[in-house]
Amino acid sequence: MKKLALLLASLALTLLAGGCGSQGSSADYPADFKVVAGDASAIVTWTAEPDVDYWIFYGKGDSVTTANWASTGGSVITKATSPRVITGLTNGTTYSFTINGRKDGGPGGSGAPTQVVVPQLAGANWSLGAPLGTGALKGIASGFGASGSAVIAVGANGAIFTSIGGAATTAPANPAAPADLNAVWYGGSGFVAAGANGTILHSLDGTTWEAQASTTTANLNGVASLPIGGYVAVGNGGAIVASTGGTSWVPATPLTGNHLHAAIFGNNRYVAVGANGTILMNTDGVWTQVASPTTADLRGVSYAALSTTTDGITTTTHVYVAIGAAGTVLVSNDATNWTAQTPISARDLTAIVYGGQFVAVGKAGVIFTSPDGVAWTARASGTTADFNAIARTQTGYTAVGDAGTNVSSF
Repeated sequence: MKKLALLLASLALTLLAGGCGSQGSSADYPADFKVVAGDASAIVTWTAEPDVDYWIFYGKGDSVTTANWASTGGSVITKATSPRVITGLTNGTTYSFTINGRKDGGPGGSGAPTQVVVPQLAGANWSLGAPLGTGALKGIASGFGASGSAVIAVGANGAIFTSIGGAATTAPANPAAPADLNAVWYGGSGFVAAGANGTILHSLDGTTWEAQASTTTANLNGVASLPIGGYVAVGNGGAIVASTGGTSWVPATPLTGNHLHAAIFGNNRYVAVGANGTILMNTDGVWTQVASPTTADLRGVSYAALSTTTDGITTTTHVYVAIGAAGTVLVSNDATNWTAQTPISARDLTAIVYGGQFVAVGKAGVIFTSPDGVAWTARASGTTADFNAIARTQTGYTAVGDAGTNVSSF
């Protein structure tokens, strides 16, 4: 009985790897099958043939095939389309991939030669992409819309560029063009873009956008959100507007006349930063201004919960990092008490994000990375164009700037 069970299990695995239909036929694997390592991820691409279903087989180690993927603890993705981003991998670990094809439910054809990659922490090496338009790109966000994972860049004259699932970038219509869009963010209720004259757009998928009544005419420069929904947009003259779902906005009483440039949510509080070192915090629905150790303009702010384990005990440290003019860096563990670090550049820093490490970008193409907001390493970006924004994506980081400039690390 035991031998019969093992035989049936083996047969099931064989049928799954090869396809279980009897009416269809096998298909050749794509000759241009390619796998590129990302940050805790891999990007799989190929040119698809009509009417062919492609299955991706992958797992740890350097020898996964269509025949052994199950017995080695691997995984299969059926009916895959290119490009396919595979996430949840472990940095520093070797993975191997192959692919085969079938038609009309037929048996799978032979697998492509196994490709081996090792995902690594992104941020050290950057590649310059083809320009997205010719205007300045001022904001970028990554998230999961109704149509799948999306990366969205926005900018001058209301430009919007969207890539769904790693596919080619498109330029969706903007109902508020030609007003500049200065920021874009993803939250639990979709994407929100904000810009000149109080412009606010909302989209569930990153492709179809609807203009919203923002209750302000101030230029909006930054957006942040709660992980489960809820947004805050900040702007000129201390303007702050909030929304629970991205479509209905209410203003907050301004606490400052200084322009606010960026905001972040972390550890149950919003933090907004702006001109002349302005720092605001909101923990219970009420905004307060906190003391700042600088008068430099602050342009970006980010948050991370950093964990360390010693003797089996894990400790979490909350870290907020604000950056700005002339390489200014401020660090705080509670968003109330801030410490100025030694400036890391003579250039103005314009944006910062955390996604495994802090990455800050700025004027003249500067990029810096840090594990903790205190120790920083300069990175080569491959461009001297000014950067205006950066986002963590599924595979790493993408920064955007003037003249359609975009660079990625994964």
